[in-house]
Amino acid sequence: MDFTFTIIELALMVLLFIVAKWAVKNVSNKWRLLYAAPSFVVVCMLIFIGFDVHHTGIYAAVALQIAALFMGNDSADEKAVRPKRILAIVSAGLIIISVVIISIAPSYHRLPIYDDFNKAFDVMKKHYILDVEKGIDWDKLYAKYKPLFKEADRTQSHIENYKLWKQFTTEFYDGHVGYQMGSEGLARDAFLRIYGNDFGLSLAKLSTGEYVAVNVEGYDKSYSVLNEDEDDLGYYMVKDMYLNKSADRLTLKNAGIKNGTVITKWNGKPIEDYYDSISYYMEQMPVRENEEFYLPMYVAGIGKNMDYGETYVQGEVYESKTGAKIDSDPEVDITYLDENGEEKTITAPSLGVYAMRLWDTQKKIDDGVNITNLTWQQVNDDTYMIRISEMVYDQETYTGSDYSKMEDELREQVLDLKAEGIKNIIFDLRSNTGGSPFFVNGVAKLFAPEGEHVSYYSAVINAATATYERGADGKYIKGVPEIYQGEDLWKDGKIILLVNAYTVSGGDDMTYTMGQYPNVKIMGFTSSNSSCQAVTQETMDIGALSFSAVPNLDENGEMMIDTRTDRVCGTPFDEKIPFTEEAVEAIFDEGTDFLLNYVEKSF
Repeated sequence: MDFTFTIIELALMVLLFIVAKWAVKNVSNKWRLLYAAPSFVVVCMLIFIGFDVHHTGIYAAVALQIAALFMGNDSADEKAVRPKRILAIVSAGLIIISVVIISIAPSYHRLPIYDDFNKAFDVMKKHYILDVEKGIDWDKLYAKYKPLFKEADRTQSHIENYKLWKQFTTEFYDGHVGYQMGSEGLARDAFLRIYGNDFGLSLAKLSTGEYVAVNVEGYDKSYSVLNEDEDDLGYYMVKDMYLNKSADRLTLKNAGIKNGTVITKWNGKPIEDYYDSISYYMEQMPVRENEEFYLPMYVAGIGKNMDYGETYVQGEVYESKTGAKIDSDPEVDITYLDENGEEKTITAPSLGVYAMRLWDTQKKIDDGVNITNLTWQQVNDDTYMIRISEMVYDQETYTGSDYSKMEDELREQVLDLKAEGIKNIIFDLRSNTGGSPFFVNGVAKLFAPEGEHVSYYSAVINAATATYERGADGKYIKGVPEIYQGEDLWKDGKIILLVNAYTVSGGDDMTYTMGQYPNVKIMGFTSSNSSCQAVTQETMDIGALSFSAVPNLDENGEMMIDTRTDRVCGTPFDEKIPFTEEAVEAIFDEGTDFLLNYVEKSF
C-alpha cells in the first residue's frame, strides 16, 4: 500500500511539472485543487498506514507543493513557471530518495518482533515490582512465549504480534501492563482483526443468570455497521474496508431478536463453554469477578469452526487453529427464545469485524457522564454529581505536586452546595483513566475526617541497582509517607462513588482513599480495576510496553490496592448494582444513564 501511494505522489509531481505553464496562465480553482492533490494523498497515507519516519521525503515533497500552490497566482508571466517546475523537480527527487530509503532499510521491510519481545521481557523481569504478589514465574512465562514470538517473527505478522502482546500482558492481570504498537496504521489494522467477526449483536449476562442479546444491529440506539457519525477511535473512517457488503444486516431483527432476547446457545454450545478460550481483552481486568461480567461480550465474536480472536476479512484465505480452511465469510448458529418462550435457532452471517461493536457495547455500559472533567451537574433537588474522568486539573499543575488552586476552587464549590441545602454528592469515576496522586489527595482532603491522613508510603530504592529491594520479610522497605490534612466539609451529607472495571490507577486510588470515609459508599456494575502502582514504559523498535515499576505501600508495608494471585478486588466496593432487563432496556433501547439514575434513587 505504501508503494502505491508513493507512485501516485511521484506521478502527481510529473503532472505538476507539465501543467505548471497552464496553471500560471490560467489561474483557477481547478489548478489549485491539482496542487492540493498531493496533500490529499498524504492524508490518505496517514489514515491507512499511519505516520512513518521512512516517508519523511514524501511529507517534505508535499510541503513544497503547498508552497507552490501560492506561487505565481498573481502573474501570468512565464517567469513564474520556473519556480513551480523547480519545486516539482525537487519534490520528485525527495520522493525518489524516500523510495530508495524504504527499499534498503532493513527495519522498514522486517519487523523485529522477536527482538522486541526479548528486549521488553528482560527489562520487565528486572523492574516489574509485582511479580511476587502476582505469582509470576519468569522462566515459565518465557518458555511459553518465546516460540510464539519466534513464529510471529518468521511469518512477519503484525496481527499475531499484537495478539501475542495482548495475551502476554494479560498474564499479569495488572491494569498498568499494556502494549502499544508504534505504527498507527498497523495498530489500527491489528486491533480490528483480533476480536473475531460481527454477527450483529453482543452478549451480556443478567444478574439472574440468563444470557441476552444487546446492541443488536438494526435498532435505533444500537451500534450499526453503517454508522459514520462518530469516530471515537479514529476507526469509523476505515472500517468500511472490513465490512461484508453482501450480508443481510437485519437477519437478527427480522427473526425477532432484539435487545434483551435470551440467547441459550452459541454454535450449539452453552456460552460459558467458550470462556476458557478467551485469552485477552481490550483492557486489562485484574479482578476475576469483573472479568466474568465482560466475558460474554467477547464470545459474540467467535464464528463457527473458528477459535477466539480469529477474524475473517473478505478476499483472504487462511487455516483456522481449529483446522478448518477459511476462505469465505463465516457464520454462527444462534439459539434463542422467541416471544412465546420457545427455543429457535438462526444462522447469522458475518457483517464484518466485531471490534467496533464490542468497543461500542462496552462504551454504552461503562461510559460516565459526557461532560468536562471536574464539572458539576445537578441530579435532583437534593443531589449534585461531579464528573472526574481523569486525575488532571491542568497541564501546568499535572507536572508538579501543588494542587492548591484546584483545592481552593473545589472547596468554594462544595461550600456553595452545602449552603444551598444539597445533601448528596455523586462522584462519577466511571472509566477514570487515572493521573496524579496529588490530584487525588487534593480532592479527598476536602471530604476526609479532620486530622492527619497517610495516603501511601513510598518504597526505598537501591541507587546502585536502580531497583526496589525487599526486606527479610519479603516486603518492600517503607520510605517517606504522603500526608494530607482532612477538612470534613461534607460530614453531614452522603457521598456515592460510581465506578467500573475501567476505573484505574488514580481512579483506584480515589476509590481506595475515599471508600474508607464513614459517609462514602462505592457502587457500580463492577468494582474498580485494582491497579495502582506507578508506571514506566519501555520503548522498543515497533512498540512500547508499560508496566508497574514504582511501589505504593500501605502502613503495613504491603502493596496498596493491586490484586494478588486470588484476583480479589483491592478497593472498597459496597454495592454491586444488578444488571437486569431494565438495565438492558435503559442502556440499549432508551439510551439513558441507568447507573446514574439507580445511584440517584439509592439515596
